[in-house]
Parts: sequence; C-alpha cells; structure tokens
Amino acid sequence: MAKTLQIRIAERVVRRGFKKTALLRNINFDLHSGELVMILGGSGAGKTTFLNAVMGYEKAKGQIIYGGLDLYRDYEMVRHEIGYVPQQDLLRLKDNVLDTLLNAAEMRMPVAVGPEERFRRAVAVLARLGLEREMDQQVIKLSGGQRKRLSIAVELISDPGLFFLDEPDSGLDGIMARSLHTVLRGIADQGKIVVTITHAPDRVAELYDKVVVLAKSRLDNCGTLVFYGSPAQAFDFFETNSLEGVVRRVNRQDEGGDGLADEYILCYAAGKTMGMAWS
Repeated sequence: MAKTLQIRIAERVVRRGFKKTALLRNINFDLHSGELVMILGGSGAGKTTFLNAVMGYEKAKGQIIYGGLDLYRDYEMVRHEIGYVPQQDLLRLKDNVLDTLLNAAEMRMPVAVGPEERFRRAVAVLARLGLEREMDQQVIKLSGGQRKRLSIAVELISDPGLFFLDEPDSGLDGIMARSLHTVLRGIADQGKIVVTITHAPDRVAELYDKVVVLAKSRLDNCGTLVFYGSPAQAFDFFETNSLEGVVRRVNRQDEGGDGLADEYILCYAAGKTMGMAWS
C-alpha cells in the first residue's frame, strides 16, 4: 500500500540554560512510497538534525505524518516502520553474519513470527544484499562495503516502510559506493521511502528521484529548506551541472562555497530561479 510522508517542521530548537537556539526552520514537503531521496546541504546546515527530527528521535515543533498517523503523537504505532542506519556501524564484530541477522530478526520482528520464518527471512535479506556467501563469516572479516550492507540488512529484516541512512557510503571507494546506492534504489523500488545523506552525490545522482537541499541562513544561522525537487530541477535552479556544485552555491565563502544561501532561500520561497531574480 502506497503511503506518503508529510514533513511539516516549523522549528527545531535547543535550549541551553535561558538561551534558545533554532537549528531548523520552515521545512515543508512530502515524500512518497518508491522514492529514493538525497539530503544535501552546506556545512552545519542541519542534515543529521533534520533526519533525527523526521524519525522522531529529536522532536521538532511541527508534524511528521506517515500513512495518516502523526509520528510524534503515535510514535509507538509507527516506530516499527522506521529503519535507520547511522554513520557508524553498530555491529558485534565477533558474531557471524547469519547470527547477526537472526538476532536482529528476533528483536525486531513480531513475537508471533517463529524461528523458521525468521531464518527464511534472514537468508532472503542476505541474498538480496549480496551477502549469502558471507553468512558464516565473522563480521570483523567483512570488507567495509559488506559491513555497511549488513547494517542495512539488520534494519531491513523487519520490512520497514521508511528507511533513513546517514552517510552510508562514508569510507567506501567509488565502485563500492555505487553498488551500495544501487541496493538502496532497489529497496525504494519495493515501495519504500529511502532517504540518505551523502557527501559524494554526483557518482549516484541518476539513481535518485528527489533532492532536498538545506542551507544555513546568514541572518539567523538556522538551517532551512532551499530546494526540493528532482536532480535535473536542482541543476536548473542552482545554475550548475553537478550536485556538488549545488552544495558549493549554498556553502559559506570561508568554507569554499559561493555564500549564496540566503539568496537561494528567498528565491525558492518566491518560486523563482536565481536567473529570474537577477534579471
């Protein structure tokens, strides 16, 4: 059944003593089943903070609606639909691959699912991620790419509808990174919503349906939405031919960027392109 993820973040703030600091503001868009979505942004724009807010780990002022349920209000009803792969692998290195997945299945799948079904599910997920030949190996003996795929398998075992990954290709070479993103494309094609943060976007851009760009305003140092659309639309909007060029547009000048975050924030809010705004 197709579902929509409605993201309505008015503000995400932290309080330190009597001081309130806004980390995110005015982020509103919808994601749909079957979409593979990339989160881009300048340094410190709040990409991980955004993921945490959408997943309900760090609640923002606003609403996150999935399949008609408010994720903040109905979290216990929705949390089994969320899969999350953080930057650092959280795997026990001395366990073997199959046992790792069977343990995850026991913890994440409904109690009514028996050991035989959990075993079938684990073997099927390992085959889907190209790890069936490694199922008897210790985790510590896996390559970096294999270990990352196992982290994905641990989350995929419970068949979540929402899948979030924070820099899943960190530390991987180009071939391994592309292989990993191709796996994510396949997961999205099974009707999941898959959202990733990556710092090497151009090597996998054509695999993605949508790009979300966050930027930090000079006015209040707060991350906000500066673009949401397809990669091709992002190239047009930011007048560049690469996704790294998109990030360069909104990054600060002292961090190697063009320092145009506020200009693009205003243009996106007004539904304009920079070329139109400057003409």
